[in-house]
Amino acid sequence: MKRSRAYGANRVRGIGFPGFRNRDSGCPFQPIIASMKSIAWVLVIGCAVSCRAAVPCSPSALSQAAAQATTLQRELENIKVEEMDTAVPADARDLLDRLKDALTHTADAALGCAPPLVNATELQASLAEALHANPPEPPENTVISSNDHRFDEAFGSYGHNLRVRGGRPQNALGLLVVEFAFNIACGNDHMLLVYALDRGAWVEKLRWQAPPLKDVSDAYGDFFVSAILPGASTGDESEWRVIVAHGRPWCTSRFSGFKTDLLAPGVDPHSPRVLWKIDRGYSRFEFAPKLKTSANTFELRLNDTCMDSDAYERRVIYRYRVNDDGSVQRVGPIAINARGFVEEWLSAPWAESRGFLAADASANLQAVHDQFDPPSKPDSSEFVTHAYGPVRACKAAGVFQVQIDSTLEKMVPGKPGGDSSPLPSRYFHVREVKDGYSMISAPSEPDPACSGSNLMPANP
Repeated sequence: MKRSRAYGANRVRGIGFPGFRNRDSGCPFQPIIASMKSIAWVLVIGCAVSCRAAVPCSPSALSQAAAQATTLQRELENIKVEEMDTAVPADARDLLDRLKDALTHTADAALGCAPPLVNATELQASLAEALHANPPEPPENTVISSNDHRFDEAFGSYGHNLRVRGGRPQNALGLLVVEFAFNIACGNDHMLLVYALDRGAWVEKLRWQAPPLKDVSDAYGDFFVSAILPGASTGDESEWRVIVAHGRPWCTSRFSGFKTDLLAPGVDPHSPRVLWKIDRGYSRFEFAPKLKTSANTFELRLNDTCMDSDAYERRVIYRYRVNDDGSVQRVGPIAINARGFVEEWLSAPWAESRGFLAADASANLQAVHDQFDPPSKPDSSEFVTHAYGPVRACKAAGVFQVQIDSTLEKMVPGKPGGDSSPLPSRYFHVREVKDGYSMISAPSEPDPACSGSNLMPANP
C-alpha cells in the first residue's frame, strides 16, 4: 500500500541571517567576492595565512573534521524514538553535543585557511559538500509519498537534515557568521558561530548553542534568527554584539516560548557574555518570525496568543534600542493597532510598559497593569477571562478608546462549563504617536467623548 507523509513539522526554519543574502535565501546579503574559482582553491592558497594554533592550516583538516561530524550524524540518525516523545535519550544527548563540537571543528578548519576576502557563499558550498549537508527540501505544506526518496534526508528525528549557512554582515565586514542546524524529535536545533579577522586570519570569537538537551523544548529551534549590532554609537566593529532569537520546539501545542539574547564575545568563545535577555510566549507555524536591525535598534515580529479566544492570535512587535551605556530599552511600535497595543501593554512587564505612558497619563496605571491578570492561587477553582469590546475614536484627535470585558469563571464539580459572572469592563484610552501609541488612562466607565462607531468589529 502506498503511504504518504506530510512535510513541515521537522523542517529547519529560520536558518539565515538578517542583513545577509546567499543563493537560497531572500535576505539582502552582498558578500565581498574574492577573485577565486572555488573555495577549495582558497583553502589551498590560504595556508600562507596565519591560522589558529589549535587548527592546523592543512588541506586535509576540513575533510577529517567533516568525516568525524558525518560519523556522529549517522549515529544519531540510528537512534529510534517513540512518536511524540519529548524526552531526549541520554545517548542522543551525548551525540548531539559531540556533533556540535565536530561541526565547530569543521568550520574552524575551513576558515583556518581562508583569506580575509573569503567568499561566504562559496564557503557555505564547501562546508555543505564536505558535510553532505543542505539536502533538497520539498515545498512547504506538501504531501510526499514514502516511495519518493528524493527528500529522505529531510525527514527523521535526530541528526537528519543537516544544514549550514554562511554570511558576511553588511554592518560588520570584519565578521563572518556560520550557522548549523539539524533535526531533533518534533523540531530542530541550531548553533551559531561568529568569526572575526585577527591579523589576517579568521578566529572564532563566539559560539552560541543550547545546553545539553533533556527535552526537545531545550533546543534552540522552531525558529532561529540572528543579526550583528555594531558597537555603541561610534560604530566601532571591535565592540560588536549579536542578537539571537529562537523558539522552543515541541511535539503538540501550537503555542510555545521563545528567548532573545543580546550577546558579546567573552574570554572564552564558547562562553559569550549575555548582556540582556527576555523569555516570552509565541504562536508557532502560522507566521515566521522576522528579525531586522538598524544601527543600535533591533526588531522581532511574531504572533502570540490573544486574551480573546475568538481572535486566537495577535501580532507582537518586540523592538528594542541598545543605549550607549549598554542598557536595553523597549521602544515603539509594540503592536500593529490600538487594541494590540493595549493587550501587549497589559502583557509586558511593567518595566517595559511604563515606557509607553503618555505625558498626561493617569496615576493609577501601574495598579491597573499589575491587577489586570492576577496570578491564580494554587488549587484555585476560579480564574479570569477577557474578551475584546469595541474600539472607538474619541473627539480628541488621535485618541482611541479600547474596551476590554472581563469575566470571573468558576469551576463547579458536576457542572460542565462551571459558573461565570461578569466583572467591570475597562476602557483604555490611548493616543496615536509617531511610533505606535501611548497609554493615557483606563477608567471603568466609558468616555462620552468616545462614542463613534466600532472601528474593529468582531470577525463575521
